[in-house]
Amino acid sequence: MDDRLPELRQAVIDALDASRSASQVYDADGRLCWVSEQMLELAGADPSTEVGYGMHVGEGLELPLWSSMLAGPARRALREDLERRFATDSELAPIWVSPVELNLAHRRRPVGMLGLTVRAADGTFAGTALVFAPLLPARVLALVSEGDEAMFTRMADLTEPRRRPAAVLFADIDSSGHLSRLLPTPAYFELIRRFTTAFDDLVARHGGIVGKHAGDGASAFFLASCADGDAHPAESDAAGGALAVALAFPASVRSIVEELGEEGVGVAVADCRVNLGVHWGANLYIGQVVTGGRLEVTALGDEVNECARIEQVATGGQTLVSKTVVERLDAGAAGELGIDPMTLTYRVLADLAGADRKALRDAGSLAVVDLAASAQDN
Repeated sequence: MDDRLPELRQAVIDALDASRSASQVYDADGRLCWVSEQMLELAGADPSTEVGYGMHVGEGLELPLWSSMLAGPARRALREDLERRFATDSELAPIWVSPVELNLAHRRRPVGMLGLTVRAADGTFAGTALVFAPLLPARVLALVSEGDEAMFTRMADLTEPRRRPAAVLFADIDSSGHLSRLLPTPAYFELIRRFTTAFDDLVARHGGIVGKHAGDGASAFFLASCADGDAHPAESDAAGGALAVALAFPASVRSIVEELGEEGVGVAVADCRVNLGVHWGANLYIGQVVTGGRLEVTALGDEVNECARIEQVATGGQTLVSKTVVERLDAGAAGELGIDPMTLTYRVLADLAGADRKALRDAGSLAVVDLAASAQDN
C-alpha cells in the first residue's frame, strides 16, 4: 500500500478494513492506494500478484488480475466513470451505485458497486472509495446471514472442485414413512425442520460442511487437508468431527421429540430414532454446486455410495461406522470421543440383518461397528 496517505483517507481505509468488505481506495489523482483483503481473496490474488498500487485507474484496470475479473465492457464503463469523477471533482453526486458483473470462479456474478467521494474537512477532494456488495434486498441478505460463517468460509474454499480426503456422514429417521402417516403434516414438518436445524448446527460446530438434505435425510462432509497451505484439518480431526456429530445427534433428536411431546404433538422417543452411517473417503471429488436456486457442496466417489449403504442398513437407531474412519483417529481424538478402538468388534456389513441387494453389491464387504451399542456396553 502507498505510504503517502492523508490521515483522513487512512481513516476511511481503516473503517473499510474493519467492515470486511470487498473494497478499494483511490487517491485524488486516481491512483490505486489500497485494496481490501476480502477483495484480493475474491479476485483469487496471492501475495505475489501485481495489484497496481500507485497506478492510475486507466492503467491498473488492464492488469491481468482486474481484466480477468472485470469483462471488457464493465472495465471500460468503470474506468470512464472514475476518470470523469477525478476530472470534474465537484459536479457529480458524492455517493453513487453502479451494477457491475464480476467473473468469479468461471461464472458471471452481478454485484453492486457503491462509490464514495472522500473529502477533507476543508472540502478538498481526497480520493474515492469503492465497495462491492451483492445486489440483494435486505430481507434476502438477512436470510443468508443466518448461516454459519465458518462453514460458509469452508464452502467458499471449494470453488475449484478437486480430490480430497474426507469423512462422510449420512443420517435419517428410522421408519420415517410410517411416522409421517401418523402425524399431522404441519407437526411432521416441524419435526423435520428441527431435525435439520439440529444436524446442521452440530456439523458446523464440529468443522464440517452440510451436504444435501432430502426429506428426513441429511448428509455432511468433514474435509482433511491434502496439500501444503490447505486450511482444512488433519485426517484425525476430520474423522473425529464426523464421529462427534454421529455420537451427539441421537441425543439431540430425543430432545426434539420430547419438546414436541410437551407441545402436544403425539410423538414419542420410541417412534423417532435416528440411523447414522459414517465412512472415510480417501480420494473424493469435492466441490461447489452453484445454480440460480442453490449453493451446496457435493462429493462424488465410491465411498460416498458406500456410506449411503451403511446408513441404509442401520436400523432402530444404530450408528454404524466403518473401520476405515475409526482407524483415522489418533489416540487423543479417540479419547476425547470416549472411543477405545482396541475394544471394538467389527462385523461385515453383509452379515447384518436387513442388508439388501444394493447394500450387498456396493458395500457388503465393509467392516462396521455400531457405536451406539458400543457406548451403551461401556
